[in-house]
Amino acid sequence: MRVMRLAFACGVLFAVAIAWNGVVHLVLLRSADAVVRPLYRPDLPDKMWLSLLLTAGIVILFVLGYARFARVGSVREGAGYGVFFALVAGVLVDLDQYVLFPIPAWLAGLWFFGGLIEFIVYGLIVSRMVRPLEGAA
Repeated sequence: MRVMRLAFACGVLFAVAIAWNGVVHLVLLRSADAVVRPLYRPDLPDKMWLSLLLTAGIVILFVLGYARFARVGSVREGAGYGVFFALVAGVLVDLDQYVLFPIPAWLAGLWFFGGLIEFIVYGLIVSRMVRPLEGAA
């Protein structure tokens, strides 16, 4: 039963992630993201499955991490876990992209802020769907 609950939570968060990133990058940040469009791979459509696989991997890590390290399963704890995950992801992704690519700092900051809100939302959702492991953390 626990495995089914975790799998269901992963499925829900995957759908939320696809919708969230679609709205953020294709609508809200469309003109801002235009700065990096010249850096896109010429064969990007052929590699989109990798992006979906990466999204699924992040969602699975998020859910499993929450299930393992959450203590009480509260909304506050879920939001806090989302902040922690966003800080780690922000350093590993957004800061790294700022260092590696000729993008403005404000764009990396927008991506980071969007990710912060995104992972807080994930934490709120997962805190309602997944119970912490007994004796976790």
